[in-house]
Amino acid sequence: MTDRGESLLEILEEITLTIEQARNVPMSGAVLVNKTEMLDMLEAARDIVPDQIVAADSLLADADALTADAQEEADLTRERARKDAETIVAEAREQASRLVSQDSITVAANSQATRIVDEAKSEADRLISGANQYSEEILLELSQRLEDVLDQIAAGRQVLAERLDEEN
Repeated sequence: MTDRGESLLEILEEITLTIEQARNVPMSGAVLVNKTEMLDMLEAARDIVPDQIVAADSLLADADALTADAQEEADLTRERARKDAETIVAEAREQASRLVSQDSITVAANSQATRIVDEAKSEADRLISGANQYSEEILLELSQRLEDVLDQIAAGRQVLAERLDEEN
């Protein structure tokens, strides 16, 4: 007898096994099966299908929420990196401007200012690159999760289609 915790595929496997192990009716391709047992298994399968569709819908909703969260997090990370880069560059320019205004060390200040600006630009590029890489990793992981969910849904739909073909 079936247990409510079983999946649709487990119930269908149990039905298949029951038919395969059933006694043959002589002189025909028919087999003898317990009608009550078979009807119970089919009803359990029919009862599980809506639960699994609800579960699949829930998985899709979760995947959509994950996508939105990941996109929002990636956007925030990029924006923070951009603002940090702008702040670093502005501070470097300000510092460079202060250094240039001092007459006695103008040449040294120009050199240091250029170095500071270059370092700031490098740091900004590094931050932006890191943010982009992080965003790519998050979106790739989400893509893989969505592919798994879509595979599960396709398998469920295939089983339903086969069941509908058998009913017709």
